[in-house]
Amino acid sequence: MASQRLGHLMCLILLQTWTWESLGKDSQTAVYELPGQQNVLEFIQQTVKKLRPVSRLGPGAKVVFDVEHSGNGSTLNPMNPIIYDKINVNKGEGYSDKTGKFTAPRCGLYFFSYSSLPGRGTKTDVQLLKNKTEVSLIHSVLPKGSSQLSMRNIILELHKGDEVWVQLVTGTLWSEGGSLSFQGFLLGQ
Repeated sequence: MASQRLGHLMCLILLQTWTWESLGKDSQTAVYELPGQQNVLEFIQQTVKKLRPVSRLGPGAKVVFDVEHSGNGSTLNPMNPIIYDKINVNKGEGYSDKTGKFTAPRCGLYFFSYSSLPGRGTKTDVQLLKNKTEVSLIHSVLPKGSSQLSMRNIILELHKGDEVWVQLVTGTLWSEGGSLSFQGFLLGQ
């Protein structure tokens, strides 16, 4: 049953990724033109709410988070880490909106996903770090006047207390309608 729920959540995250990638046009404009975006997010939130609530971090406890940067058309400059201030889900309380970091509440394999929407025509580097070490990078070099939403996924083995976060190293990011997001969940031990 738990593996079925985990599979369902992974499909939802991939659906969200596919929805953005299937636009085939400038994502900064597409944010305004995607009427189903709110419905997709609501669908993900409703599905996650159906997961068993976490009462304590025992063997069957859920660890899952889905956060966004809530800027309304704002531009982010290099910062460490990016603070995702809109918390959609935070089962297991691993994500902190004060630090922008996820701290593993227990050992195991974790799935992470993060996005980047560079400012128009900029060179941008966004990295995922584990305990101050880069483990993943989204590198974008775009022609003047263009932009593209990118997402990366990674599976990491974490020990209790390990920290994972997203950092903008170079360039600028555009934040609108959930374009900057960070998700993760415990796959298993």
